[in-house]
Amino acid sequence: MVVLAASVATTHGKPILSRQFHDISKDRTLELLSNFQNLVSKSSKNHTFIEDEHIRYVYKPLDEFYIILITNKQSNILQDLKTLDLMNDSIINYLNYSNGNISEWEIFDLSFDIITIFDEIIINGGYKENLTTQQISTYLAMESHEERIQEIIERNKEIEANEERKRRAKEIARREQERKQFGGMEMPGQSFAGSNDPNVANALNSYYSHASPAAQQSFAHSQQQNVQPEKPQFSSQQMDNTTSRMGGMKLSQQQSKINHRSSITGAHASSPTVTVRPETELHVENNGILITLKESIKATLTRDGDLQNCELKGSLDLRINNEEFGHAQLKLSSPPIKILKDRSYKFETHPNIDKSNFLTNGIISLKDKQNKTFPANDQSRSVLRWKKSITSETSDYSLPLSVNTWVAENDTNLYDITLEFEINNDKVESLQDLYFIVPVLPTKTDVQLNQDSNECGAEIVSIDDEQGIVIKVTEFQRGNQGVINFIVDAEFEDALFPISVMFHHNNVDISTKDKTSLIGVSIGEVNDCLDETTNLPYDVVTSLKTDVYEIV
Repeated sequence: MVVLAASVATTHGKPILSRQFHDISKDRTLELLSNFQNLVSKSSKNHTFIEDEHIRYVYKPLDEFYIILITNKQSNILQDLKTLDLMNDSIINYLNYSNGNISEWEIFDLSFDIITIFDEIIINGGYKENLTTQQISTYLAMESHEERIQEIIERNKEIEANEERKRRAKEIARREQERKQFGGMEMPGQSFAGSNDPNVANALNSYYSHASPAAQQSFAHSQQQNVQPEKPQFSSQQMDNTTSRMGGMKLSQQQSKINHRSSITGAHASSPTVTVRPETELHVENNGILITLKESIKATLTRDGDLQNCELKGSLDLRINNEEFGHAQLKLSSPPIKILKDRSYKFETHPNIDKSNFLTNGIISLKDKQNKTFPANDQSRSVLRWKKSITSETSDYSLPLSVNTWVAENDTNLYDITLEFEINNDKVESLQDLYFIVPVLPTKTDVQLNQDSNECGAEIVSIDDEQGIVIKVTEFQRGNQGVINFIVDAEFEDALFPISVMFHHNNVDISTKDKTSLIGVSIGEVNDCLDETTNLPYDVVTSLKTDVYEIV
């Protein structure tokens, strides 16, 4: 069976929407639908199909509309009727059609969803998938479920941001009040003391020059308090250079201890903000054909270490620096070919890639192999993208980093926090620049790591108003058990969350080509598409980084 197009049109011949599964232009599709209307109007027989010289139309009425399959005359009519029934039942089920009141604007409004139903039933090339109405409804519901989860996460972030803005506004107001007060009362003219206007300064000096000695001494003392040492301003580039020279902004060479209580004013003496976005750019010498498997992970974990939701995104980038290799084609190894049929994975190929060959044989090659070649300008080009969403850990997948959080309240608003973490995925050997960011700013206690359990070499690199407590592990190997323990004060336990986790993993060892992405994409061989017996030299590198990785 080969379906050329699936369409919806009114019984009066007006086309509403159409999905083509072969290279058919819009004008040709409109011509075929117009021909269908002419054939139906002339036919006096009550059939479910009609034919002309080259095309067969299989159709079914739906209220004031026709659902139409346009096929060639060699297509199996029984299979076409089953496909048509499946489309009809799926659309009725999705539209909740019960009283025969489907309007044209409803079809327009849900046109994208109806086309999605067509794509679930028929793959590119015009071949039917072996699905049921219930399975199609499940696939459509899964996407809407993920969207609702994402909306809840975004809404929670907005609420947290609003609360944080209110807290900072109160802190600014408190500091301003402390600045205006002296000895429990507001000083006369102190609101002008910090002014840079020379007229104001001259007026104050003239006034207090004729005042009593006590008033003169009080004014001089207030002037000294208002003179603050100017803080040096650093550009982002200077900060990066300073960080590299100091080896990661270590605040103490003897112990990971940071005191945030000023002995004079009681305000926070925050350390400089450290950028915690790891550097993940790969710089690898290209020996001919360089294949890069890039992936990013977005995950939300509970405090007990259970997976709440997760989304993996990845791409296969191709980089060629020799015109002789322009006719290359990439063959995936056998295990990845199996996941191409799994509906929980979503694969997208570049428009110039032969998608049918990829889905059928797991081969990445150009559509026009004879006349076109891959660019050989030594620039990376993405030829394949994928995405996988999961809501719980399964037997064939495990997170790259599992984290268990233990929180105990030692005293009022004083919490003992223990982070226990390890690498569970056998495709990840190590993680570099592993950060844990706890969104609190301590006010009553000094923060220090418990060195008795700190076998992973963790250190506190920053504590500031913007991020909170930033803890870094430079490198963490698979097979090791990581434990970080410290005590911090907070208004309540939920203020310690969400704890953000950041890391990256680059495998740039080109001595081995047996590398696999997290979802299982790996390269079996690379050869010439014009002569498949000719193998071409290639190297494979992998990259993994976090997008959002939170403990809530």
